[in-house]
Amino acid sequence: MQNPHSLEKAVLVIVFSKDRKSLLLIKRDDVRLYAFAGGAIDEQDSSAEEAAKREFEEETGYKIAILRQVALYSPFGPFSRTTYLFEAEITSGNPKTSLETREVKFFPLDNLPKNLVPLYHDLIRDALDPNCPKEKPMPRMYWIRDWKFVYNPLIFVPFLWGRLRWWLKQQLNS
Repeated sequence: MQNPHSLEKAVLVIVFSKDRKSLLLIKRDDVRLYAFAGGAIDEQDSSAEEAAKREFEEETGYKIAILRQVALYSPFGPFSRTTYLFEAEITSGNPKTSLETREVKFFPLDNLPKNLVPLYHDLIRDALDPNCPKEKPMPRMYWIRDWKFVYNPLIFVPFLWGRLRWWLKQQLNS
């Protein structure tokens, strides 16, 4: 039986340092942007938490313990998905790159990389806000605020190709 979460939902994992002054980011290999580790909830995943642990270890080399679900974001269009954002802590492992990641590194919150996925500034604020609603719409303004993302073919073409592959896979499995 197909997992009801597969292809329709995704996970992102945010890991802060113990003093909560820095956070772990990966540099994606496809679009060369910094991001949180995460990805699709696959058929073999029994839960969103399991998918988060699997994706985080695949992309960073670290094992994690989930501390809490920060929020569940609803999609706003065909190229976004329902997304769980989890806060976690590292329990073991060593940083490693993968086919999807070029770099795994902690960055101070007051000195985040300029090529951070634009939406993530909002997600970081949500993770730092103890009163963040548990369910909320995915922030839309980043598409308007960051048109440079769309106009840069070195970023947009790989991003669009990845989303198209995801959409085709979804269509083939339905």
